[in-house]
Amino acid sequence: GQGGGTTMPGHVFLRLAPDGMSELAVELTDGIVAVSATNGKTTTSAMLTAIVGPDHTVCRNAAGANLVTGVATTLINRPRGATLGVLEVDEAALPGVTRQIAPTVMVLGNLFRDQLDRHGELEMVADRWRELVATLAPSTTLVLGADDPVIDGLAGDRANVVRFGIDDPSVSLGAQDAAADSTFCVRCGSAYVYDEMYLGHLGSYRCPRGDHQRGTLDVVARHVRTDGIRGTTFRLDAPDGSCEVSLPLPGLYNVENALGAIAAAYVLGVPTAVAA
Repeated sequence: GQGGGTTMPGHVFLRLAPDGMSELAVELTDGIVAVSATNGKTTTSAMLTAIVGPDHTVCRNAAGANLVTGVATTLINRPRGATLGVLEVDEAALPGVTRQIAPTVMVLGNLFRDQLDRHGELEMVADRWRELVATLAPSTTLVLGADDPVIDGLAGDRANVVRFGIDDPSVSLGAQDAAADSTFCVRCGSAYVYDEMYLGHLGSYRCPRGDHQRGTLDVVARHVRTDGIRGTTFRLDAPDGSCEVSLPLPGLYNVENALGAIAAAYVLGVPTAVAA
């Protein structure tokens, strides 16, 4: 009675079977989507679950227990008949969790300094993510928030990559955000030139030496229109067509969250018009 019981079963299970999560994960026969970011992973996971829910019984850590013990508890307590996992994973815990659950899709949204004092500097987490991506199976699809230079840089020469982001000068800040973190080229260290800056260090950027620029967006928000705290609408352009999206949530950060969920659903075979 001292809490929700969202991690204790995982603590016990992992003491008994330190590598046992992999056996639980294979029970989700339609695969696992791992979602990680400093900000927005819970919202993105909720949106994705709402999109795929009509066609799948989903195993999700809805309570937000996203460390290894919480993920293990979620797999232990998966709903009867669950075939698809949608698991949000803490940024620092992602490498260890990934080694066990072998996700078929990995959604990586952003890296900010927010709360990263628990785990070290942003660069340390970014380095661990780079090492993680290098070990992923070629069949794993990366869904990347390309507006973040560090996240976009994870793609390397991988084949299975879907990028999402915003392309709308009308919602650009016009000047560098005080919350901007990763504003130096991930290849050479030169300061990025931003054509558009949307939120923190998220935007359309390019290295002046030509070493890195935002990759081509596959799932894109254009013509973004905000309505205060009541919501946001935008035109969604994707490989399978365009449509209007209306969110009952405010802010460009929720546009990014929605794009991540829609892009992941697209990889899972859900038409973007259905996702919208």
